[in-house]
Amino acid sequence: METTTIDVSNVAIEIPIVDTIDIRITELVLDSHVVVLVHYRNPEGYHLTSKEVRIEGDEYNAWGDDDNYITNLVLTKLGLTKTV
Repeated sequence: METTTIDVSNVAIEIPIVDTIDIRITELVLDSHVVVLVHYRNPEGYHLTSKEVRIEGDEYNAWGDDDNYITNLVLTKLGLTKTV
């Protein structure tokens, strides 16, 4: 899975407003876990901060071959809502 840009509902991280995130798998260990790096961007596209999300156990096993599962799980874990 390459870097995927997702528009999300505005969320405040301290003072700046974030309206887009970029996600990229940075580590994948088969039958174990995946680490997803998330970059938060403001409306002008500037990088504000990054977070890592580790997916393992039952969540990892439920992945299958649908990358949308990872995208939706990352959004849920970070409390973000995808815009339409």
